[in-house]
Amino acid sequence: MEFIGFADAKRFVEISGISRDDLEMKVYPNQEFQEACMYRFGKGNKRYIKVKAAIDFIEQNIFIKETDL
Repeated sequence: MEFIGFADAKRFVEISGISRDDLEMKVYPNQEFQEACMYRFGKGNKRYIKVKAAIDFIEQNIFIKETDL
């Protein structure tokens, strides 16, 4: 992966390949994810996500492997 750094929520959807609905409904509400991977400048509404940390977190904590179903 070439892009390692921060991305806004819209760009993170493009980078990660995860659907916007899955991010909004399953990932963003996760308190651990918010604390580890989401940032804001001041009191602004725009969210920034630390890309590599977020992808690793989602893979380890959110996704369910096919073999686990």
